[in-house]
Amino acid sequence: MNCCEGLKIEIPKGAKKIVLAGNPNVGKSVFFNALTGMYVDVSNFPGTTVDISHGKFGKDVVMDTPGVYGVSSFNDEERVAKDVIIYGDIILNVVDALHLDRDLFLTLQLIDMGKPLIVALNMMDDVERNGIKIDVDKLSEILGVPVIPTVAIQGKGIDEVKKRIYDAKVGRTHPKILEYIEGIKDKVQLQSEALMVLEDDEEMLNNYNLEPLNLREEIYRLRRQRVDDIVSKVVLKDYDRSTIRQK
Repeated sequence: MNCCEGLKIEIPKGAKKIVLAGNPNVGKSVFFNALTGMYVDVSNFPGTTVDISHGKFGKDVVMDTPGVYGVSSFNDEERVAKDVIIYGDIILNVVDALHLDRDLFLTLQLIDMGKPLIVALNMMDDVERNGIKIDVDKLSEILGVPVIPTVAIQGKGIDEVKKRIYDAKVGRTHPKILEYIEGIKDKVQLQSEALMVLEDDEEMLNNYNLEPLNLREEIYRLRRQRVDDIVSKVVLKDYDRSTIRQK
């Protein structure tokens, strides 16, 4: 299967598909422009009003996806993001550092998909301004993927992301979710597809002619718990510098 069959995006032989993913308004477009330069194309995703921007990074193809809070099929944006991400080779996940407790849900879902991932921890200036400290090394260690602090609109960290894009790694999947994935791996082709089946994604169930396993709520609960656990370990509030409103 290929994310780009109906998209009219030419993927040269041997080229990797680098996919940008993130919540709405996290600054993905700055990273996309930095990677692709001026030579950008836009394709409409078949059967939707959603456009996908794509360009080149060296010999590889970069694709942007709509901002989403999770990969699923609840609306056109999510469906398009899912279809592109699921068959991507490297995922650049742009995260709003100030809203880690919200954005990490998608990060963990991408990790559970078994995708090589690199995280751009963006808007670090907002974090500092709010008297918050994030232990970036610890976050990277817990997730098992490179995490690079950035302030994209000021260009900070962008070169580091470009330099390290191929250091993307498959992160640490939640052990229980991995157990569920192993249980159905023989029924699908990819780990990313297995996760979608487990999360009762209608399109994926139809593709493989499978019945729902009704595990979506359980998997979401495990993922949310893990987000809370990670945030409690890596986010430190510096009350001397925090605002009166926060206090």
